[in-house]
Amino acid sequence: MRLPIKQRTLPLLTWTGVLLILSIVLAGESPASGPSGPAASLPPRAEQAVYHRAELWKVLSVVEHRTKNEKVRERMRDKLSAMSDRQLRLAASLCERIARDDDSAGSDIAFSIVAALIVLS
Repeated sequence: MRLPIKQRTLPLLTWTGVLLILSIVLAGESPASGPSGPAASLPPRAEQAVYHRAELWKVLSVVEHRTKNEKVRERMRDKLSAMSDRQLRLAASLCERIARDDDSAGSDIAFSIVAALIVLS
């Protein structure tokens, strides 16, 4: 028996999205990120540190809410502190989505991507 088209395309679209996001992360460049390096305008160091802490807090709050194992939490904290600003910004934006819709399939996928990003960093 053949599955309806909706049931066949949803897994394909989900994996396509996951692979697209992972390829952007691993390539280190976003198509809409604009100029990088010296041409990009960065906030002063003090403000940048505040943004970094805020993004770190967003990710940690979601990780601690979703992860029950204390050893895993500790390992993720260590890995988060070693992440680049760009990777942390991506993880924080995904965690905002998770915080909005905690019980949806999209938030589960977003958390899987955040976990992969942390593990691969």
